[in-house]
Amino acid sequence: MKVITWIKHINIKTITSLGILLASSQSLSYDIKQELTHGHPSLQLGGFWSIQGKPQQININGLIGDYFNVRNGNDGNVLAGAGYYIDGPNIKNNKMQYGLNFFYLAPTRVNGTVLQENLYTNLSYNYKATHYPLYFIAKSMFETKHPKYGVTLDAGIGPNFMSTTNFQENSLGDNSIPDQIFSGASTTTFSVTAGIGLKVNQFFGQRPLECGYRFFYLGQGNFNALTTQTLNTLNTGPGFANALMCSITI
Repeated sequence: MKVITWIKHINIKTITSLGILLASSQSLSYDIKQELTHGHPSLQLGGFWSIQGKPQQININGLIGDYFNVRNGNDGNVLAGAGYYIDGPNIKNNKMQYGLNFFYLAPTRVNGTVLQENLYTNLSYNYKATHYPLYFIAKSMFETKHPKYGVTLDAGIGPNFMSTTNFQENSLGDNSIPDQIFSGASTTTFSVTAGIGLKVNQFFGQRPLECGYRFFYLGQGNFNALTTQTLNTLNTGPGFANALMCSITI
């Protein structure tokens, strides 16, 4: 009889504990859903300047090969972004937000010269690179002595969907013919970003405006070889971008 009573007691405690756990998980699930539905959409617009391009030797079957120099790997263009953030727990009186942010970095150009057979600079080349990074971002917002202003810091990690296009070779003289041995390609790379900004509270009515600086590490893009005679393919080398941008929470 004692054993039966003990078993019944255990069952009641187990059922009660499971009920409490289930109720807690339902409450937590409801809170997460509530946070997701009460998130903060954000739109960004700005400009950036990029650093990309890498001098490299392209080996060709039966020949010495060509050396691709970079003459200009710095270029700039506009960027746009869209994000969605939810409020997180405060850490030492700093407001935290977490979310996803997608950016579009418009095409930038790289150009250089081709040293054929490592002897004669007969050709020039150029291409464009476009970046579509998607980040999971954690953002911290610091209050200042002036209630109208705040400072933000954030960092993010995610994939960059990079596209190289418009690869072209051009002759620098009358005695050379462009090879056209590469074409653009799409590559998914590892990417990180970090930013710092000044936040103006209640800039458009109740909507805040945030402006600041952002750094991007964009990874390395590739090209497709158009001939089987090349033993390796051209790549962009590691890409970086520095941006000045503003965002509004809607």
